[in-house]
Amino acid sequence: MRPSVLFSGLATLSLLAIAGCTATTPGGASQTGGITSSGGQDQSGGSTGSGGTANSGGTTATGNTTDSGGTVSSTGGTVSSSGGTTARGGTTSNGGSKASGGTPLTGGIFSSGGQPGGGGTTARGGATASGGTTGSGGGTTGSGGGNGPDAALASYQGPCDVLASGCAEAYSVARAMVASYTGPLFQLGKASDAKAATLDVGQTSDHKADMTTWSAYCGGTQSNCVVSKLYAQIHKGSNDLLPGVWNTPWKPDCSAGGYTCAAKFTIESATGLPILTTVSPQEYALSGDNFATGINGGSKAMGIMYNGKPVANATYCCGVIGLTHKYNATDTTGTDFMLALAYGWRDSGGCCIATNCGASNKYCVGAEEEENNDLYDYGTSPLDNAMVVTQFDPTPNAVITYLNGIQVMSHSPPKAKLNAGTAIHLGGGGDLSQPDPVLMRESLFTNNVMSASEVKAMMANIAAIFTTLKFP
Repeated sequence: MRPSVLFSGLATLSLLAIAGCTATTPGGASQTGGITSSGGQDQSGGSTGSGGTANSGGTTATGNTTDSGGTVSSTGGTVSSSGGTTARGGTTSNGGSKASGGTPLTGGIFSSGGQPGGGGTTARGGATASGGTTGSGGGTTGSGGGNGPDAALASYQGPCDVLASGCAEAYSVARAMVASYTGPLFQLGKASDAKAATLDVGQTSDHKADMTTWSAYCGGTQSNCVVSKLYAQIHKGSNDLLPGVWNTPWKPDCSAGGYTCAAKFTIESATGLPILTTVSPQEYALSGDNFATGINGGSKAMGIMYNGKPVANATYCCGVIGLTHKYNATDTTGTDFMLALAYGWRDSGGCCIATNCGASNKYCVGAEEEENNDLYDYGTSPLDNAMVVTQFDPTPNAVITYLNGIQVMSHSPPKAKLNAGTAIHLGGGGDLSQPDPVLMRESLFTNNVMSASEVKAMMANIAAIFTTLKFP
């Protein structure tokens, strides 16, 4: 975003460029070491008890594999079973236990893709789970049975899965955003050597980031590595995000290439999962700053969801992620549609390049529209965590914003006549200048307007996965 010259004869472009620099952010995520999962990951949404047949010494469900006392390979990992029953992608029982309504059995792993079966399963010495019925993509062992909501909850769902029209694109360093995506979430590079071999960080059987490989690659220290790529989960390959490599109009200069503008690898202590953490000059865009594949721009319906943390007490320019013109194009009002999660004013007059909340000490959310903003102030203290949805509905010509599942704003008409480009910029504005600090777990784009019920469903989905986080 280029600064607007609004001062009366006193401002110069060079002064504005300097004013746009981002302050050091005190609110970054704390770093810890990798988290080792003991006994498997517990995914919300029910255990898999599929295809029951009573059998002393272990039960084999249709299509599953029983390995008495051995090791069973399940999707994304290896589970050691002890005399119990193992279903591929399902639940491992240790000596028999009743799986009722989503309680993990000892040593088991919840995963989508359990094998269908009719009726319950009795493990040796345990109780029969009555009436369990398999839902789409996985099995549910529950009491009461039936082909109802409990069965559907057994299958893994990402936030894209709860949207009727799905996502146009999605990114996450923490998990799969759609159940059908089984590829790597992001790529690590060596901070000291951009030419070194990279490491793809994949998924565990419960669709979260596999935290077992980074330490050996990074020498046990997170900051030895950078996030060298964010993998697109909808248009694979076409919309991958890479560190900036340009000398932008108002800085930074990332033209040295390599990992000059790549974020250091960071693990969020509260979750044990990665969180993308950027400070100036770190930012991301598509290769060549190309326009994205399969995402609306212009004045069509479009939406953005962002799950992350507000950055405390840092005034900065522009939105954290969104659809924009290319970095070297003319800054034209309305050619950005970026999700804003911001703090304060750039200066006391509300001028020129910052997102500009309603007051110098306020936090706000909404849309940055290339030097125009539709924003909502939510207080003088940062939230612990924020799930923000910002979208444009062309029918009423309105910008609509939700914060943690609740609608907080609807502006019609928007401050700008929207004509957004489809370059995706993360951590920088339309021209990738004055980089914005980012603390991002995941984000997505839609080509339609999300309903209030869909936004609430996404909020519930996020809260169920990130159970240690507080979303006020």
